[in-house]
Amino acid sequence: SAHGDTIRRKTGLIVDAYFSGPKIAWLLDSVPGARDRAARGELAAGTVDTWLMANLTHGAVHATDRTNASRTLIYDIHSGAWDAKLATAQHVPEAVLAHVQPSLGEFGVVDPNVLGHELPIVAVAGDQQAALFGQNCHEPGPVKVTYGTGAFLLTHTGAGAIGPVPGLLTTVAADEAASTETETTKGRSTYALEGSVFSAGSVVQWLRDELGLFEESADIEALASSTPDSAGV
Repeated sequence: SAHGDTIRRKTGLIVDAYFSGPKIAWLLDSVPGARDRAARGELAAGTVDTWLMANLTHGAVHATDRTNASRTLIYDIHSGAWDAKLATAQHVPEAVLAHVQPSLGEFGVVDPNVLGHELPIVAVAGDQQAALFGQNCHEPGPVKVTYGTGAFLLTHTGAGAIGPVPGLLTTVAADEAASTETETTKGRSTYALEGSVFSAGSVVQWLRDELGLFEESADIEALASSTPDSAGV
């Protein structure tokens, strides 16, 4: 990518269609009339949390948090805002992007017709950042690893973004809204280093269902142990 170095420096990520920016651009180009509708302000885009909040509030809230925004290739993790140049480079109009807030704060209120009560939405976080928080990695030192569809190892780095580090991503960690008016939005951001294997459990599923190498996922253990090494793979 002609913009790879800039994207790496500003977002902490590598250029990959795994992230949301290229997906949004593909949708706008592939769905007939979508790009024209976006230009007229008729469309909104976001990650799963954005979609959930929009539905819970009957469209009253179009928001996301910093952790999810940081996984789009469009969000500058250092300035704490959407980046116009990154959006333009990926052909994503800024008008479709959600309002970004800290992970812990006031996002809106659930429409009473949805759940029967006006419940406040006060916490939003991406899955790995939520796991980092849930496993008590609130400050530099501890490391958490999660195995699932993918495999992700994260360590908190505090208030300073570290990187780029070869082989690792820099990402935003879950944080809270400023407690005083004098605290800046940027100053409250916290960060993490991440080792990502985008396909982990999904590979096991592919080997089982598509290649038919075994019947049960657990059988991968015996198969993997049947050879002394991977022969460089």
